Amino acid sequence: MTEGVPHGGDATVTPLALERALWALRAYDTIALATTSQAGPHVAGVFFAPERIEGGLRLLIATRGGSRLQRELVADPRVAFMCSPGNASRWIQGGGIASVVDDPGQRIDVIRRLIDHAAGAEAYVEGPEVLPVMIAVRWLKVVEARDGPHLLLGFDV
Repeated sequence: MTEGVPHGGDATVTPLALERALWALRAYDTIALATTSQAGPHVAGVFFAPERIEGGLRLLIATRGGSRLQRELVADPRVAFMCSPGNASRWIQGGGIASVVDDPGQRIDVIRRLIDHAAGAEAYVEGPEVLPVMIAVRWLKVVEARDGPHLLLGFDV
């Protein structure tokens, strides 16, 4: 079983499997992002942009400074996420490790890349209190058909 991947996963992430996962993620621009804290579990809908990185995938999101989501990401960076067209036989879920982007120059670039993928995020990400976040994906499950083969990947973070 690949570390951090529920129910096993592909032992090696092939370039083809990685492209299939990225292609599936690009079909969406919002995810339900789950965090946890002493206050209990929390789910927030956020705009996102998927990116291929060396050896895996990451998601770019933005949150407001001082929000519950931001506080929970700082306190415990482990997250889970899901996106779906509202169809029980097509969905993507995954988990990863979030990190707030601190560098001011990098913040602008991350926000631009987020808006490039999720144009609806533009109105949300205006203002100095917006904090871009990168999520290093640890595992990803892509379900494209209820009876078809599912893609389950595990990444070293």
